[in-house]
Amino acid sequence: MTVDRFKWKIQSSPSGSEQVSTNESKFNDGYSQIWSSGINNSSETWELSFTGNSDEVAKLRQFLNNHIIKSFKWVNPWGEDKLYRVQNQSIKSEFITNKLVKLNFTFIQAYSP
Repeated sequence: MTVDRFKWKIQSSPSGSEQVSTNESKFNDGYSQIWSSGINNSSETWELSFTGNSDEVAKLRQFLNNHIIKSFKWVNPWGEDKLYRVQNQSIKSEFITNKLVKLNFTFIQAYSP
């Protein structure tokens, strides 16, 4: 199965955050022990936007809607080529003019089996 690639150039300042899934046990003497949880315990999200003519943005919007449950490849701003999917309900359209549209959306890191 081939994996689609996100091919649009992000034009605004992307904002990323990283999360690590951990477990922690605290003891009465003030000591605490923390460890990572699971194999894929680190994940990242990216808040992105794209502005363009309505025809081009419509193609991007279709790609985004098709990849809410299906992952795709994208090179993040750190230069890392990883799997992502679109966060559900994150796609927001802003019509600047009839032909100029800004699309905001969020990528969340995905993992392959």
